[in-house]
Formats: sequence, structure tokens, C-alpha cells
Amino acid sequence: MKFFLIVFMIFSGSLFAQEHLITLNDCYENLMVSYPLINQISINEKLSSLNQKNHQAGWLPSADLNATATYQSDAMELSIPSMGFGFEAEKDQYQATIDINQLIYDWGRIKATKQLENTDLSVKKQNTQVELNKLKEQVNLFYFSILILEKNEELMNLMLEDIENQEKMIESAVKNGVVLSAELNVLKAEKLKIKQSITEIINQRLAAIRILSELTGLDISSEVKLKIPDYEMSEREELSRPEHHLFDLQIKQTEASGELIAKQNNPMLYSFAQLGYGKPGLNMVSSEFDSFYIVGVGLTWNIWDWNQTKRKKQVALINKDLITTQKETFNKQIMVSVHNELANIATMQSTLISDKEIIKLREEVTESARAKLENGIITSTEYITELNAETQAKLNYETHKLQLVQSKVNYLYLKGEI
Repeated sequence: MKFFLIVFMIFSGSLFAQEHLITLNDCYENLMVSYPLINQISINEKLSSLNQKNHQAGWLPSADLNATATYQSDAMELSIPSMGFGFEAEKDQYQATIDINQLIYDWGRIKATKQLENTDLSVKKQNTQVELNKLKEQVNLFYFSILILEKNEELMNLMLEDIENQEKMIESAVKNGVVLSAELNVLKAEKLKIKQSITEIINQRLAAIRILSELTGLDISSEVKLKIPDYEMSEREELSRPEHHLFDLQIKQTEASGELIAKQNNPMLYSFAQLGYGKPGLNMVSSEFDSFYIVGVGLTWNIWDWNQTKRKKQVALINKDLITTQKETFNKQIMVSVHNELANIATMQSTLISDKEIIKLREEVTESARAKLENGIITSTEYITELNAETQAKLNYETHKLQLVQSKVNYLYLKGEI
């Protein structure tokens, strides 16, 4: 029974730890599905579906109800005296008709319209993905801010512990009359100062956690542990940002627009029918109300539009060139940022080597100062100066380590690999 209890406790403990361990990928994945901007995709899909139904309705028959009542000052008269025939049309006329039109063939106009609608939807959806991807920069910023603040807090607590140990030693020396109480007060003041710094770091970390939680939609507590990312640097030169897919879709959009423009002046074959009732009907010599109908086939064809279609095609081609230029400009800007991050990575790597040497030297100086303080050779102020220098060296080292990882993450983000 004890065995199972121990296993359960270990398993529960591991689950508890997992619940409080968050990776950068967790933040990315939750950002891409929970940020309110993602709702634009479903909204645009609904709008596009409605537009597609309207386009498809172009193949359905249309029916219009028309009604007129007129009175005219003169009407047609016909008189043949030799035959004893005379006719005078009514001056008041009434007519109600239902006009039905059915498209038979449009030479691809509706199909091209639907294709353009599909391309428009793809562009809108990809544009949303681009905007969501840009938020990763903010996620990176606050994610690494939290990691750096955690290290700062950890090192400040170690410094506080060291000060407290020295405080106990000096306190004993003061009681024995070996050291003046002023030396003890210096340590106490420094301890309060460190506590203030720790409180400030904690508040900054909590603020960063709240912002990261708001960005990603993750429920992040103050006890959260963030995993330091471990990505492999890629030597692949190609860029694969969401913006590139957007540029490609925008080019397809201009091409689909050009295809629709090319079909706008194509002929349209249709059938029609008219059902009516009026006075007169189709028999103009009748003065009675009568029903009638007309059926037929028609063709419309805009054979000359003063080169409007030609100019619209030229506009589509110019827009395509404009998008290509925007893509090239974007690539230039990204490559500048990529080279900048590579320079940062190289700088951090060399800085970390010197940081280690500085820490080693500072630790030796602090150790010597600690011994001198215990023997009353130096003052508490002098010891604190050396301890601060050692702590700052360690802070620099830990910060540079995280900044190196952050630069690698930024590099991969710029290339579109994360």
C-alpha cells in the first residue's frame, strides 16, 4: 500500500510540475487559436459563403412584376370609309406583367467571379495569420523578460543571504566590542536596499506574466516556470514567412481579377418570358382587357466599351508588379534584421566567454574581501562594493545567456521557422 501511495505522490507531483511548466511553443500555439483576431477567419468565411451564394444565384431565373396605368392625349385612329371600317384606340391603357429571364450561357463570367471570391477569402485569411504571427514578437519580449527577471531575483536572493550571514557575524563582533555598530548599520541598510530591489523585480515579473497571459490566453500563475527555449540554428537561407504566402495569394488575386475583367464583355445568352394582363392586350385594336404572353431567346454583347476593359487589365498587371516590388522590399528589410540578429548572436557568444572570466575574478576578490571583513581589515561598505560587483557580473552573465537564446529565437522567427 505504501508503494502505491509513494508512486501516486510522485505521479501527482510530476503532473503538478507539468501544469506549471510553460514553453515558448505553448505560448505560440495558444496565441494562434485564442487571440480575438482569429475570429476574423470565421467571419470572413461566412461573408464569402453568402457572396458565393449570390454569385451562384446568377444561374437562377429572375422574375419581375411590373404594372402601369396610362392616359394619353391622343390615340391611334384608322378609318377606311369605302369599307365602312373605322377604329380608334383607347386613350387609357392598363397593363400588368410578370417578366421572367433565365441565363443560358455567360461564357465563364460567373465562374470567374466565384474564383475571385475564393481568392479574396484566401487573402483575408492569410492576412489574419500574418497579423497573428506579428504578435509573436511581443510574446518573445515578455517571455524572455520573465526569464531574465527570474534570474535577477534568484541572484539578488543569494546576495541577500550573503549579507544576512555577514550581518550575523558583524552583530556578534559588535556585541563583543570588536567592531563599531556603524558597520552593522551599513549591512542592515544594504539588506533593506536589496529587499527593495527584490520587491521591484517581483512586481515587474508579475506585470510581465499578466501581459503574457493576456496575449496568449494561457492561465499563467505567479508560480509559473518558463522553460528556456532550445532551438537549433538553421543555415537555410530561404525565408518562409507568412507574409510570403500572403504576397503569393495577392498576386493570384490580381490574376483572378484580370480573368474576370477579360470576361466582362463576353456575350450573355438568355431566354425570357412575359406573362401579362391588360387593356389592350397584344391585340391593339381590341378595347377589352385580355391576357397575353411572349417567349423568346436573347443575346447581349457589349462590343465596344471605349477601351475600358483594356485599361482595367493594365491596372491589374500594374498591381501585380506593385505586389512583387513590395515582396522584394519586405525581403530586403527582413534580411537586414536577420544579419543584425546574427551579429547580436556573435557578440553575445564572445561576451559570455569574458563574462565567465570576470565572474571568476570577482568571486576571488569577494572571497578575499569576506575574509578581510571577518578579520576587521576592511569596512562593511568596502565589502558590499565588492559583493555588488560580483553580483552584477553574475547578473550580466545570466542576462547575456538569455539574450543569446532570445537572439536565436528572433533569428528563427525572422526567417519564418518558428
